Amino acid sequence: MEKILNNLKNHFIICGFGRVGHQIGKEFDNSNIKYVIIEDNPELTKQYESQNILHIIGDATSDKKLLEAGIKNARGLIACSDSDVANVFITLSARELNKELLIVARASKVDTEGKLKIAGANRVLSPSFISGKRMANWATRPVASDFLEMVSHNDNQQFNLQEVPIPDNSSFIGKTLIESKIKELSEITILAIQNKNGKFNLQPSSDSIIKPGDTLVAIGTKDQVEKLNEMN
Repeated sequence: MEKILNNLKNHFIICGFGRVGHQIGKEFDNSNIKYVIIEDNPELTKQYESQNILHIIGDATSDKKLLEAGIKNARGLIACSDSDVANVFITLSARELNKELLIVARASKVDTEGKLKIAGANRVLSPSFISGKRMANWATRPVASDFLEMVSHNDNQQFNLQEVPIPDNSSFIGKTLIESKIKELSEITILAIQNKNGKFNLQPSSDSIIKPGDTLVAIGTKDQVEKLNEMN
């Protein structure tokens, strides 16, 4: 376990492995994303070992445990403890240890959201808010909601939403969407383009120019996404 953790790179750290953490792990497994969990219940060690889940037993607010989880080489961290206070401290510690880390944090209370952002979280989500919004959407826009649910999950679905970052050496840079032949060769559909400043082009036309730092938001099959990545 220690040897594997020492060699981890570009992975995620999940702090707290309750119901929310388990669902995150499931989504990561479906997408073949590497992750390690930090959980403070030693009684669950055998369960994690039997499921081949990379884990560290201890307090996720501890710098030592975050370093053991490879935070210096991690791609991102998800603070999803049941305690808002713990999530604030996890976020503070993680941001101090890795200034470039993507941090997504859970907030149960409305007033915790601002504190988490001040602590260094890139995104703050409230499960109760998300659940309420989704239930309202399903009640009022069931067909559109079913479509979004289908493309947003990787569970045996034919089509998925994907994001494709454009590196500085991409063959697409300086070309319009039609010149890049993305649709022609990969058959994938580009839904939006986000520029390096975070602004979206939500209805990119065939004349939209691809620039360094852009991220393409696409919908398609795994094969189509792989083809697009090969072209990129």
